[in-house]
Amino acid sequence: MQAPPRRGAPLALAIASTLAVLTGAVVAAAAAEDATRISAANAKAFAALLPESVYARVAAGQYELPLVAVDPARFRANYSDRFWQASQANRGRFGIDAETGGLTDAATGRIPTRFFGLPFPDIDPADPQAGAKIVHNYRARRMQMDGDFHTFDLSDVELDGEVRRTVRILLSQAYYVGTSAEPPASLPDNTESRQLAAALAPKDLEGVGVLTWRINDWTTWDQVWAYLPTIRRVRRVRSSTRGDSIPGFEVQGDDADCYDNKTSYFTWKLVRADEVIGPLGSDTPYARPLTDEPPSRRAMSLPYNPAVYEKPGARGAGWFTLDNVYVRRPVWIVEGTPRDPYYEAGRIVLYVDRDLYHGYYKLSYNKAGELYRTNFCGTAWGRSADGGFAAPTALLMLGVNEKENRGTPAGRFTRETYDRAFAPGWFTATHLDELSATADGTPGPAR
Repeated sequence: MQAPPRRGAPLALAIASTLAVLTGAVVAAAAAEDATRISAANAKAFAALLPESVYARVAAGQYELPLVAVDPARFRANYSDRFWQASQANRGRFGIDAETGGLTDAATGRIPTRFFGLPFPDIDPADPQAGAKIVHNYRARRMQMDGDFHTFDLSDVELDGEVRRTVRILLSQAYYVGTSAEPPASLPDNTESRQLAAALAPKDLEGVGVLTWRINDWTTWDQVWAYLPTIRRVRRVRSSTRGDSIPGFEVQGDDADCYDNKTSYFTWKLVRADEVIGPLGSDTPYARPLTDEPPSRRAMSLPYNPAVYEKPGARGAGWFTLDNVYVRRPVWIVEGTPRDPYYEAGRIVLYVDRDLYHGYYKLSYNKAGELYRTNFCGTAWGRSADGGFAAPTALLMLGVNEKENRGTPAGRFTRETYDRAFAPGWFTATHLDELSATADGTPGPAR
């Protein structure tokens, strides 16, 4: 099997060390026509349904939100019937490790190596472990994708639309636990998942790459390798860089998919159940059709979602995206406190859908308790023609620096490829070295 397409050559260590962290029918036209636009003119009517930082910029005329209605049954069909049936069958099968917040097999007390569906189909708000259970559900709904790869731009944009810098990135990842496909007989090197990322452009950053292995236990930190252009070698680097802002941009690695890290790296508490008007990644709330690409891939085409800075005559904050819709949904609001004292944020707050368990917003507070970043987390979904496979993708990751008035709209790719069978050597340090050192832009076979 061929590896995903990529280009590569040397890159800068600052970008390299952070790449590890990045880790139905379309009704767009009708949705756009039927949308209620939330703007400065009517913002007060929706204030209670928006995070304060979002409401403030809507009221100031910097954001307009196209709000569309959602059919709850059709929205649930963004996942397969098999996923929902497995979720119901998981009732009572899993628990939470009291010390770490890790997922346990209720029968053995050990970390599971196999499961499918939401591990906790029922959440009791009075349960002191409710926060951790919600985040485990949040991560499990993503694992059903098996694996994927796509390319996207990371751009840092001023309020007036000036673009400070842009980097093009290839991101690929594979899961070995929680998958729709039959899981391996044993986990490779006891990894739950693996991720490989590389910079494709500009020229001086081509090929910078990072490989992450996430170990399937409660306490081991991610194993991370980066290609270091100064020595032209792959070396192990600190895993704690996931919590650092990417130099020159308003996002960090953990912002991918809103929260892209182990549940056990934070302590979690449920703040409350509520409703929110939150972003999706595309112009429809419903799954797009997938095209089979045998033997192991399914692909989805997506319309590009421009930001204000890319559309002549558009008004608003330069970084704000224009063509993704917003929905009013019931959510869990969950607060996380990092166990690592060197983590950049003092605490984060996630807005998680109470049914599908994807995220809408992440708010990051510094150690003095001040809000410094708002993340818009927009999900899109793909579904096979027979309905046997369906999965989310993190299509929009928009980070806004509330203190310095800049934003980074990331994601917004136009092709997503789900892959359940990457070449055996794709997620290895040897392949990272080959990929990063190759300057001709053509991938060799992974070994």
